Amino acid sequence: MTMKNPVSRISRRSAVSVVVGALAAATLTVAGTASADSRSGRGEHRVESQVQHNKYVAVAFLDLAFNKKQPEEAAKRYVGDEFIQHNPLSADGTGPFIQYVKWRTTLSPDLKFDFKRVFGEKDLVAVHYKRTYDSTDRGAAVMDIFRFEKGKIVEHWDVIQDIPETSANDNTMF
Repeated sequence: MTMKNPVSRISRRSAVSVVVGALAAATLTVAGTASADSRSGRGEHRVESQVQHNKYVAVAFLDLAFNKKQPEEAAKRYVGDEFIQHNPLSADGTGPFIQYVKWRTTLSPDLKFDFKRVFGEKDLVAVHYKRTYDSTDRGAAVMDIFRFEKGKIVEHWDVIQDIPETSANDNTMF
């Protein structure tokens, strides 16, 4: 009859306890560091998640205002206390923005923004999309750039390039 070595059993249990303890300590250390970094604003994960949030907000804002034709709700949800506008057709503030969207969507009821890509870095987000006024419109390549504060849009620029009938190359603008 062979007896199991009680020392081996204890050693294995102790080893498991040590590993579990070490993993728990490492997890708490990492979590503590991440929390401290987040509070100080230096956390890489916090910055990345804020950029991801801002990218989501930029697309959701444009989609709700223009595609779903709800500019009041878009401004209420996604714009900060101030809204600095660099589009020469709209004054600063959410009121003029809402008026602009209503004018544009009344003029072009079939207006559509077809989102292609979104870029984000720090407090800036750029949304690249195809804008068409109706099904017969060739459209335009548009890049809207937003600046964020505390997760809300506070400033806007846009760059618009009409899609030409012919091109010197076979590449699309998207």
